[in-house]
Amino acid sequence: MMLKIKQPDISLIKMGPVFRTSIVLLFSVTLAGFASAQDQNYSQFYAAPTLLNPALTGSYAGKYRVSALYRDQWRSSLEAPITSFITAVDLRFDLEGGFTDGDAFAIGLQFASDQAGPFDLSTNSISGSGAYHKALDRSASQIISAGFQFSAAQRNILYENLVFQDQFNGLDGFDGLTSEDLPENNFSFGDLAVGLNYFSSIDEDLAFYIGGAMHHILTPEISFYAKDSDKAQQEVSSSSLFRKYSLHGGATFKTLNNIGISPRAYAALQGSHFEFLVGNVFILEPNPDSFFKLHLGAWIRFERNFESAITPDVLGLQVGLNLEQLLVGFSYDINLNNLANYGGTQGVFEVSISYFGNYESEENLCPTF
Repeated sequence: MMLKIKQPDISLIKMGPVFRTSIVLLFSVTLAGFASAQDQNYSQFYAAPTLLNPALTGSYAGKYRVSALYRDQWRSSLEAPITSFITAVDLRFDLEGGFTDGDAFAIGLQFASDQAGPFDLSTNSISGSGAYHKALDRSASQIISAGFQFSAAQRNILYENLVFQDQFNGLDGFDGLTSEDLPENNFSFGDLAVGLNYFSSIDEDLAFYIGGAMHHILTPEISFYAKDSDKAQQEVSSSSLFRKYSLHGGATFKTLNNIGISPRAYAALQGSHFEFLVGNVFILEPNPDSFFKLHLGAWIRFERNFESAITPDVLGLQVGLNLEQLLVGFSYDINLNNLANYGGTQGVFEVSISYFGNYESEENLCPTF
């Protein structure tokens, strides 16, 4: 989940007659605005395939996949960092005979969690996905996949750490009671996503893939005041989650020196937010029979800034280890634009892990990081 401080979201704290001067509260409201502007975002986006695109459920040559991805953002710059975590399992069932020979269908289950700031503003969701992979030729060298995903999510926040002006005791602290009319601090909502993906293997050393997805089809209301008894307050505080349209793709090929090259790109549009990421991963293997591979990658992300210009925002570096059926990835994003003029790094760290069960071949329908 990426922090985009664009405008406060009054859906979290009702603008009453009491003027708020607490800087901490202002920061919390800003975080709420960011949370409604866009959803989870990972640099190792292919390490969370069911989040990236429901059509990637079961997109591997094996029977099952278990994966997890953790993101830690701005730990040294904020009192409490912004953290995101996702874990998923998906199962693939290959079909044989007749018209469905070479096809497969898959199901998956995913849990995701975001927590932002010292007030535990969090969003937790559980999602179920399904996909069908249709082989377009007898050798299954071309596959088109379609998938869907339904999610149930919950948002909540802790009010006990919020500070208002009317709590000031007139001397040395904010320890009084507040007259602010606060809504319930948790609620739930449902959502839906769909996606398509195309994979083509030219030969053993060359393949490419391209896909697209649409998330938040139901544009759920995510305001804490959505069920407030005051209809006027509901309208003023309305904050629907924007639909997100994304495209992703890339290729994998090997050189004569057993070095794999995997360029990839990702673009997403959600409301006024736009981002584009392009990069490459080199896959080094000591010899063709080795069970160990080293992944080294770098990318740059461009985003639309406050003046609507698309500028470089992040430079990312990655290292990954492939030990037979187990893959572990580490990445670090270097911010190219400062959030504030104070000391401390504002980087983002991610770690991912994936395990493929009953892995049958080197062929993957999508990259692993």
